[in-house]
Amino acid sequence: MGMHLEHANITVKSIDLALEFLSVAFPDFRRRGQGAMFGDASLGHWLHFGTDQTYLALQEVTSGVPLLERRYNDVGVNHIGFVTDEIYDLIKRLKAAGFEMSDASSMGQHPYRERAYFYDGCGFEWEFVQYLSEQTSERNDYET
Repeated sequence: MGMHLEHANITVKSIDLALEFLSVAFPDFRRRGQGAMFGDASLGHWLHFGTDQTYLALQEVTSGVPLLERRYNDVGVNHIGFVTDEIYDLIKRLKAAGFEMSDASSMGQHPYRERAYFYDGCGFEWEFVQYLSEQTSERNDYET
């Protein structure tokens, strides 16, 4: 039995702003479920956005409301990376929707991978990588 990423849980300042970006970046994803934080809408809302196998758990917390677990109220993730086999189409879609590629992107700078970084409307950074080799040693080459 192998392992794969099921979900990433991210606190965002606006689920709507996050979805503006994510629905362009991940056109095959859909709303799987949504509700009030801990059953209380005054604390905020959550939404699961993805496929049947993997998803992003987005949480929009009402500002200034203390939560039982502080980690769900504070920003703590630098970025999340996704592998794609269509990086140039993805870049085209995101740019057409008004999102700008970050200077951290490294298109054409590595022989075995292309990396594009974008910020969504909430200021969260997303990394997309396309590997140009099937060899693990080349995909994981940090010297080139």
